[in-house]
Amino acid sequence: MTYTKGIAPIVTVSGPGNLHHLSYASNAGIENVVGIIPTTNEGITNFLLGFSYTWTGYAFYWDGAGPAYWRLANDTFLREPVGTSWSSATGVPWGTEIELNINVEAQLTGAANRDDEVTVFIIPDDLD
Repeated sequence: MTYTKGIAPIVTVSGPGNLHHLSYASNAGIENVVGIIPTTNEGITNFLLGFSYTWTGYAFYWDGAGPAYWRLANDTFLREPVGTSWSSATGVPWGTEIELNINVEAQLTGAANRDDEVTVFIIPDDLD
C-alpha cells in the first residue's frame, strides 16, 4: 500500500535523463502539479517519490538514456519497469497498489509546471 505507514516508491534509473512527476486529484480543489527532476549522473540515481495530503493521485515516468525501475521502500525484491510517457505512466494512487501503464494525459490539462520543485528527492544509493 503506497504512502501508508511511510511506505513510498523508490525509482532507480541508469544514466542521465528526467523523472517526470504528476500530482493530481486534489482533495482540497487545488490544481494539479507536474514537473521534472533531472539527473546528469552517468551511473545509478535513486529517487524517493514523496507525497502531500492534498493530492490522492500521483504518476511518473522516465525519459532517460538507460532503464528505470521502481519498488516500494519496504520491499527489496520486487522491481517493476517505469512508464515511458504520460500515456503509459506508472500510477501511484494514495493507499493502493501501484498501477502500470496508465494514461494520465487528461490530468495534465491546467496542471501547474513545477520543474525541479515536485515532491521527488534524489537519495544516496546505500540506504537499504
